[in-house]
Amino acid sequence: AVAPSPFFQERKEGKKLCCPAALGTEGGGNMWSFILGQENRRRAGRQAMLLRACMLILVALAEMSLALVLPLSPATTRKLALHPRLRSQTCRKPRGFVWQGSLRMTSVEPEKASVETQIYPDFAFDFESGASFPLDAKVMTAKKMFQILRKESDEHTSLILQKLLDKHIYSRRSLTEAISSLLAAKVCSSDLDEQDLYEVFLKVLRKHRNVVACMVQDLEWCKEIDPATIFYLQPFLFFKGFHAVQLQRMSHALWTEGDEGDKMLALALQSRSAEEFSVDAHPGAVIKHAVLLDHASGIVIGETAAIGHHCYILHGVTLGATGKANVFDRHPKVGNRVKIGAGSMILGNIPIADGAVVGASAIVTVPVAEGETVVGINRILDVSAKQAAEARAADMDTWLYSI
Repeated sequence: AVAPSPFFQERKEGKKLCCPAALGTEGGGNMWSFILGQENRRRAGRQAMLLRACMLILVALAEMSLALVLPLSPATTRKLALHPRLRSQTCRKPRGFVWQGSLRMTSVEPEKASVETQIYPDFAFDFESGASFPLDAKVMTAKKMFQILRKESDEHTSLILQKLLDKHIYSRRSLTEAISSLLAAKVCSSDLDEQDLYEVFLKVLRKHRNVVACMVQDLEWCKEIDPATIFYLQPFLFFKGFHAVQLQRMSHALWTEGDEGDKMLALALQSRSAEEFSVDAHPGAVIKHAVLLDHASGIVIGETAAIGHHCYILHGVTLGATGKANVFDRHPKVGNRVKIGAGSMILGNIPIADGAVVGASAIVTVPVAEGETVVGINRILDVSAKQAAEARAADMDTWLYSI
């Protein structure tokens, strides 16, 4: 048996270690450095293994806690079933918590009845009389639309957009909360707080039922007339023309019924709409239901302009004035079911009657009668020539008007 080294005995007793070379041991210094290095490496290895075991235990406990408190949507549950390691990448509102506004949460238990039933009941809206009427199974309402948006969100498969859906769809209890959260997040700035905007939008929408009903009709009209719209969630989340129209209607409510402070806020929202959506629509303008601003960039709508229902307006359109001084009512009045092509300018207080078509890049300063088509500079097409051109173009999905 090999006797233990006296140096280990000294180390065990807490004495100061001596250099073997000082004791006359040939090569003792190198041997002692080797032995001491090995022992340090073993100690460091044991500490690393212990630290790793503690971290694994903490991670396991954290995952168990998340699994208990974080409810997942059906779509995310299916994705996590295929990819269990992706659970940490998801974000869900804790069960037992209620979102207060667009940012903060509080630990108040949610009420069993939805906000739609308590504060904002489901209803159908008569746009002619401005009154609500009993529900019809065939009428699309705000509650039905929100249920469709939730269902379409469940079918969504992109993990990248999960945070967007969580904030504006899954954590909301009604269409009013969803659109208020979405618009507040889009138009907030360093000067306009997101939470304050959310509360203002929610208050306006709960007071003005017609604004919510118009929004539902906008989504319906968008899906009907725009071939690029496949599902309702698409314009709701991503179409800036849709967002600009909703923001203008809420600004209009503040402009017409609010005090001086509300009017200043309406003008601030107009400015943010121009910056964020490239749509400069004055809060004094009147926009009815079922209106689509397609692509929307560069649209200008003046203070006294009016747009009827079921209108389709492309990018670059100007509903402006003629520049005459001391004239208040100075902007166009667009009727119902009017189509306005890209880049066209309609100037002055002139009527564009129901069913009219304004060609792309047209300049219009004269009234346009019902069903007429105007192109170029105030050139109104002959009705018979228009009908003949439409008959020739019926199978071509294009225009055959001679300009």
